[in-house]
Amino acid sequence: MRTIPPFVAYPLFRLTVWLATGIFLFDSIASDRLPWTSVAMAFGVSVLILCCFYRTFKYKYRALFGVCGCLSFVLLGGTLVLKEREAVYYPWDGRKQVYYGVVETVPSPKGKTLRAEVRVASVFNPADTLGGRVVNRSVLLYWMPDSLAPALRCGDSVCFYARISRPDFKEARFDYAEYLMRKGISGTAMAFAGDWQRLPNRSGLTFRQKAAGVQRQITDMYRRWGLKDETLAVVSALTVGETDGLTPEIKAVYNATGASHVLSLSGLHVGILAGMLMCLFYPFSRFPVGKKLVSCLIVVALWGFAVMSGLSPSVVRAVAMFSLFIFASLVTSERFSGFLTLTLTAFLMLLYQPFYLFDVSFQLSFVAVLAILCFYPVFSGWCPLRSKPFRYVWNLLSLSLAAQLGTLPFVLHYFGTFPTYFLLANLLVSPLSVCILSCALGAILLSVVFPFGGMWAVKALQFSTVALNDSMAWIQQLAGSQITSFYISAFQSLALCACMAFFYAYWYNRKASCLVGALVALNAFAAGNVFA
Repeated sequence: MRTIPPFVAYPLFRLTVWLATGIFLFDSIASDRLPWTSVAMAFGVSVLILCCFYRTFKYKYRALFGVCGCLSFVLLGGTLVLKEREAVYYPWDGRKQVYYGVVETVPSPKGKTLRAEVRVASVFNPADTLGGRVVNRSVLLYWMPDSLAPALRCGDSVCFYARISRPDFKEARFDYAEYLMRKGISGTAMAFAGDWQRLPNRSGLTFRQKAAGVQRQITDMYRRWGLKDETLAVVSALTVGETDGLTPEIKAVYNATGASHVLSLSGLHVGILAGMLMCLFYPFSRFPVGKKLVSCLIVVALWGFAVMSGLSPSVVRAVAMFSLFIFASLVTSERFSGFLTLTLTAFLMLLYQPFYLFDVSFQLSFVAVLAILCFYPVFSGWCPLRSKPFRYVWNLLSLSLAAQLGTLPFVLHYFGTFPTYFLLANLLVSPLSVCILSCALGAILLSVVFPFGGMWAVKALQFSTVALNDSMAWIQQLAGSQITSFYISAFQSLALCACMAFFYAYWYNRKASCLVGALVALNAFAAGNVFA
């Protein structure tokens, strides 16, 4: 008899949950109290105890073995996050000094200034006989353009005279200093005209920086094609993840319709591209081991797309998840390969960078995929129609409903808004996104081998983008298109997630205890609203 969903019983799923718990607890409670070395020693002791238990394991001690295993991964998460915080933090003294560093990202305009991440190598101190002190931290540098100095580019060495400090901007729901800390940035600085200078020595570009250059070249190509204003901004965001051109008005329109995810490269775009490539490479599947060959070709093409998009974290996450899905589908049953891929991707990403746990896009991405895997079969099974067109529409609505339901607690907590016409918007967004991606890739390829065909592809690209913008603007103008200022606390968000989990467990095993748990979670949500 079914008891719990199978993916919950996966050891890796439970270990990932405990790893995330350790990252959250130590970052929230002990970030300024414990050195990471102390937690690492406790982790080593717990691993040693586990090894002893494993050598002399007895069934009656299985609960103690499980507790030690969970504690080990909690301590591992604490070690990782505390070590990462120590690697980012630097005690800036708040004085104006001369710093030497390397520009790590492509400079982008920010008001009247330019902005980029700079890896500060050292600070010059005249009193120091060695001439400087090693810093080796990343800062967010703003600088005023100087007509007498050459423009800064990614990879340039720079010398600047400024005051570096941690920002003190705080609101009820946003701490800018913590936000930058979790992005790997230890401080901010402002250099005025005449206070910075590009140095002649230029460091070699990293692979990620070269990918960012490819992204900028593709955006410049769109400009040469004649794309302008909102059309250029949406095409750049939807195809290569360049969001600098998005105005607050465009963002407001897409946020109000529940289609803002289309402006941020994610699993949706990777899934669309994977489907297009599957159709393109379909003839190869007729050969021996053709399906494996097609899978490898698709993975290679998707990583090429990730490079075109500047290796943005969301695209790398989605492509890595798809690549692991291909591997998991070969070693496990198709039914559970999605859960295994999701869990393994989250586990590896948190091991690599524990601060990913606090990234809103990371949370929304994984929760949306988990919700689709859980609730999509539920919603799609409600439709008894067998007609292919109606079935396609219903499956599309089920997919959108599952993703929106899973992300609802997080959206209400972080943004306090809810788009009421998200189903209608996603019915239009999905096919138009396919058209835009197809036309953009077709125009890039045809512009090289067949310019006349590339011109028509550009016209189709422009028409599809204008249609997408106009349709989203029309939905925004509908009465009651968005519910605003409906914030919930973190406790209420967790209670709402627990309620959904209990309802899903009830659908899976039909146990009354799951309904009781859902009611308790709903009461906790209501109590959080009363005592807020």
